[in-house]
Order: sequence, then structure tokens, then C-alpha cells
Amino acid sequence: MLVICEDCAKKYNIDEMKIKGESARFSCRECGHIIVVKKPSKNISAANENQVVKEPEVKSGFAGGGSRESNQVPSPPASAATATSGGGKGWPISAYLLLTLVTGFFVISGTFSYLYLKYIPEIINQQIELRTIAISKSFAGVIQKPLLVRNYLQVNKEAQRTSALPGVAYAAVTNKRGIVIAGFFSDLNKFDRQFVMKVKKKGFPKTIINANALPAGMKEKSKQISVGGQRVFDHVIALPNEEGEVHVAVYVSEIDDAIRNVLLSPLTLSLVGGVLFIGFVIFLLLTRSITKPTRELTDMANRISLGEMDLTITPRGPREMRELAVAFERMRYSVKAAMERLKK
Repeated sequence: MLVICEDCAKKYNIDEMKIKGESARFSCRECGHIIVVKKPSKNISAANENQVVKEPEVKSGFAGGGSRESNQVPSPPASAATATSGGGKGWPISAYLLLTLVTGFFVISGTFSYLYLKYIPEIINQQIELRTIAISKSFAGVIQKPLLVRNYLQVNKEAQRTSALPGVAYAAVTNKRGIVIAGFFSDLNKFDRQFVMKVKKKGFPKTIINANALPAGMKEKSKQISVGGQRVFDHVIALPNEEGEVHVAVYVSEIDDAIRNVLLSPLTLSLVGGVLFIGFVIFLLLTRSITKPTRELTDMANRISLGEMDLTITPRGPREMRELAVAFERMRYSVKAAMERLKK
């Protein structure tokens, strides 16, 4: 139990377990005032345990006069004790800073994700379409003469050469009756097993041609289709004089996998980790620069409220904290000066 003399602010640590009876009395060593300490009862809350009754200095009967009546000083209310001990509701400053950091990270991540999902797929599809159209036109121009003279061997060679280009899924040629006269896949291992067995058994599937059929009156058409478990971008071009059609497809799933590999690459993950680490370091620095001066100032104020009036409050931290520390220092000086005037 901490007991403070009202007149001189001298502090005493009293063990309430050693108090015999309901109260104990002793005189202050500094000013001689008699302090009466009542033993706290068990049914009183912890905030009101320390009840101190202080009496002014009692002049003994040896001087011929009787002792003056003792004046009881009421104990501080429970709310004041709670405020002094630092209790209270509310989040700490570090929680607000952490919330700001996490919110900013998610906002930035969400913005980049939105931009990626809105613009990047469209740009990629445009590039795939342009590349497929370029390969298809080149292939159609090469096979026009061999197809006109019915040199199907040369047509098959050109179809095989076109299918071997990077990113190309297949290349096929149909005649005016819609019969596939040349059709080659770049790598059958990229397709599912059932589809591969069907190709080896029956040749180039007519269903692929029908999946992106060219309507009457149109000269070319593009469409994303699924072939053997792979998503491809198929472009069909009508040959001159209605000699047939040319189909060339480019893998779409491979490009998606390449983009995914880039996004999940060690370099990308390292950059994300670096951003998180820098943000965490900034969070620690901000927390330390704000919370540490706040805790020191709170501790100083609590000690001054318990009677340590000779403490000097040194301004530290941000400008607002320094201004608050200066205000506390002025208040401490004013209270100390008032107590000295009361002693006189």
C-alpha cells in the first residue's frame, strides 16, 4: 500500500497485512503530521483498497493544550485510480498504424489486380490474334499455287512446317468440298490421351474444322476453341476462287501458363516480399517514434501525480508530442510552486 503525506508529499510503503486492528497511526518523518491508515476491508474493490486518513500535526498535551481534531482526507475515486494506472479502452497507436499498412497494401494489390484483369487479357488476346492472322495469311499464300495444281505433297510439307512454328497448335487445309487434305499438330503430347488416340486412328478431326466454320460470304474468322483439353485461338481464311480453307491455331493456355509463371516467379515473389519488408520496417520505425515518447510521457505524468514533483519532463518524439511534453512540464512547475506556497 502506497501512502502519501498530504502536506509534504512524502511517500511510504505500508504492508497492510501487518496492520493490527482496523487502523494504524504514525507520524510523518518530514513534517511531523500524524497519518492514520485504515486497513482495507475484503469486500472493497481493488481500485479503492488504499484509503488513507491524514491528520494535521497534533501538539501534545505537554504544551498545555489539547490535540486538535483530526481531518480526514477522502481517497480518490475509482475512476481517477483507473485513469492514473493507465487503464482505459481503445486501440493502441501501433494497431492504427498496422491497420493503415495492411489497408494500403490491399488497396495497391487490388488496384494492380483490377488493372491486370481488365486490360492485360485483352492486350494478350489482341497479340495472339495478330500473330495467328499473320501466320495464317503467310500459310495461305504459300499453298495457293501447290493447291491449284493439286500438289498435295507440297501442301502437306507447308502445313507441317507451319505447325512446327513456336506456339502454333496445328495447321490444316481443306478443299472446296470441306475434306481435310493436310493437317498437322505441333505436339500431340500436349493434348489429352483420348484425343491423341482419336487422331492416330482417324487422322485430323473434322470437328476442329466445324468448331470454327467459316460462314458464307466471309473471308476470314477468329475464335477461341477447346481442342483435346487445350484452349487454342483458331483463325480460318478462305482461299481464292473457293479452293478451300486454311486453319491455323495458336496455344492460349501456354501463354496463360507463361504469364502465371512470371507472376509466381522467384523475382516477383522477392519483389513482393521486399515491399512487405520495407513496409514492416516503416511500421516499426513509426511505431517506435510515436509510442515510445507517448509511454515515457505517460509514465512521467503518473509519477508526478504520485508526488514526484522534482522530475523533469524532456520533450521527445514528433512535434505534437514535444508540445504536449512542454505543456506537462509547465503544469508540473505550476503545481510544485503552488505546493511550496502552501507549505509557507
